[in-house]
Amino acid sequence: MQRNIHPADRYLRLAAGVASLSSAVYGRRQSALTRALLAGFGAMKIAEAITGFCPMKASMERMAKPSGDPAEAPRKWMEKVSTTAENSVKQISVKQIAEKAQDMAAKATDRVQAKSDTPIPDEVAEFLVEGSNREPSDEDNA
Repeated sequence: MQRNIHPADRYLRLAAGVASLSSAVYGRRQSALTRALLAGFGAMKIAEAITGFCPMKASMERMAKPSGDPAEAPRKWMEKVSTTAENSVKQISVKQIAEKAQDMAAKATDRVQAKSDTPIPDEVAEFLVEGSNREPSDEDNA
């Protein structure tokens, strides 16, 4: 892992991470999801500051890296896709595809039937029956 963050940026990330993490821990009136997201963001920024490596920045730099002729990459991709498509058409017939689709549908049907055969525990059944017979109260509307 090669460092790709400037030292000044590392200090800023450390400050942002500490602020976010402390807000997640000591903040008031925040939902559990907000606290979890703040804590995750803060931990990520602190880790980036300590290691000096940002994976998002590295991936963006790789994507933006020029590779000679700009028209070369799409041309290579199209050649690769066309040769792959030609080879796959030669190897797989329509009959094989239909058989595979039927097998997949049969397996899915078997899975659904296996799950529907699972009995409901007696406690759950009683709760469901009691819940449908009781009258609504003011607590239900709260």
